[in-house]
Amino acid sequence: MMIKNTLILLSFSSIIHAQQPSKDIEQGFKKLAPTAKIATATSTPIKGIKQINLDSENINDVYYMTDDGKYFINGSITEVETHKNLTEDSKTAKRKKIVSQFGKDQRIDFFPENMKHHVTVYTDIDCGYCRKLHAEMKDFNDLGIGISYLFWPRSGLSSPTFAKSVTAWCAVDRKEAMTQSQNGIILEPKQCDNPVAEHFNSGKKIGVRGTPNIVTDKGELFPTYMTASDLLKRLEMVASQ
Repeated sequence: MMIKNTLILLSFSSIIHAQQPSKDIEQGFKKLAPTAKIATATSTPIKGIKQINLDSENINDVYYMTDDGKYFINGSITEVETHKNLTEDSKTAKRKKIVSQFGKDQRIDFFPENMKHHVTVYTDIDCGYCRKLHAEMKDFNDLGIGISYLFWPRSGLSSPTFAKSVTAWCAVDRKEAMTQSQNGIILEPKQCDNPVAEHFNSGKKIGVRGTPNIVTDKGELFPTYMTASDLLKRLEMVASQ
């Protein structure tokens, strides 16, 4: 129990004690990636090994290096006692930070009156399973699950789907326009200042590869469609951890 508690304490401390990398680590890393820049070097539960975080919001830019700068490690650290993946915890924290930057004026919300859980969904208007999820919105809301949409047009920022996303965003009633678009209705094209490109780029940073992708408020990523009941089970499991 003492070992377990110590590991947990150290892993927590590693999250809050990010520091500038030492000269040895900077010089060692520069030999591998001359143009990349380390933002912080964070203590890990392993003596002599730092977690290095690049000057990037990409959640996959989490690596490890020995204090003397001689060895670089591209992999994960897992606590034996708890089976907890500390590397994934770091990525989850970064994912949470990226997604939470979009406030209510930068997303489209479908919330129940009594919201017990909240998720963010990266969606593509022309994606079949995205349309299926949206068609079941009442099921999600009836279970107390609120959904915030961010756009992730899979075919890119020059695609017809991107244009449809902008049109939905620029509508007077975004929720109604979103529902019509998800039902396959082609709306009259509109243009305005919009966050669709920012949505898309944030999805790339956090590891979105398809749609729909569901992100919890803690930063966990569920990279697939889920029914309302299945999502509720996962959210309750996450809440209990």
